[in-house]
Amino acid sequence: MKVFLDERIVKLEYFESFINKYPEHTFVYTVENSYDSEVIISMGHLFENKDFDRYQSLKYIALVSAGYDTLDLDYLKKRHILVTNAKDVFSIQIAEDVIAKILYFNKNLKFHMEKQKESEWKFKSQSHELYGSTVGILGTGSIGQHVAERVKAFKTKVIGYRRVFDHVPFFDQIYTKEDGLHQLLKESDYVICALPLNDNTRFLLDAKALSMMKPDAILINVARGEIIDQQALIKALVSDQIRGAALDVVYPEPLPKDHILWTLERCFITPHNASASPKIHERIADEIEDTFYRYINHKPFDNKII
Repeated sequence: MKVFLDERIVKLEYFESFINKYPEHTFVYTVENSYDSEVIISMGHLFENKDFDRYQSLKYIALVSAGYDTLDLDYLKKRHILVTNAKDVFSIQIAEDVIAKILYFNKNLKFHMEKQKESEWKFKSQSHELYGSTVGILGTGSIGQHVAERVKAFKTKVIGYRRVFDHVPFFDQIYTKEDGLHQLLKESDYVICALPLNDNTRFLLDAKALSMMKPDAILINVARGEIIDQQALIKALVSDQIRGAALDVVYPEPLPKDHILWTLERCFITPHNASASPKIHERIADEIEDTFYRYINHKPFDNKII
């Protein structure tokens, strides 16, 4: 079997033990040598359908990302190509990032950083605690569960929104359908977006949905920018409709220098790096090794997309 381990994305030194474990398979690392591969290990945004057309032996795409919204799943289904994602690779660090963003607002960190630059010792009272609050998480997959587990330590009530009802660890209540989404937004002091982007979730949080949030609620997006109607969000922030928004993802990316979001007092922006971690490459390698083992041994997947 020929396997394309895309050196544009992965750091090969972390995959040495994986490669050495399978001497019977041929590993290639550059696009030029990859077109007769059965397996691609890479990220979806690097490929279009016309690129995949050149891979006539392709049977399996192992993504090293959690997101897969750039792939044409209908095209891949027609070709009977298996796709998995790296669903557990980013959850730990993204969950920590969510906590940081909540505390950024609750602990007035922007104010205190500005005062430090001015060498000014100035007290500012706080009006919100995470303790005892209600946290609503849109998406109850790996990232959503890791977020839920951590905010539970603050003695919060955790409610979730998902497409189909199921019991999920660390969640006190699960909502489904449009009515459920609206109920979650009305109840939550913090709304966390951890959903995949697809036709059902694109602009899920539109002007109507945002209007249902509490006026002192915080909206945090660590998923995909287009889950939120950005113009509606800007209006909500400018009009003090919600307390604030912490955005790790926006559209377009990178955000243009003259975009209004940069200027809004109630908006905290990070450049799509909630998943950053010193252990990221190690986790990717471990996930790919486990997934590849399942593929060659015909074992069930827990991260199958199609």
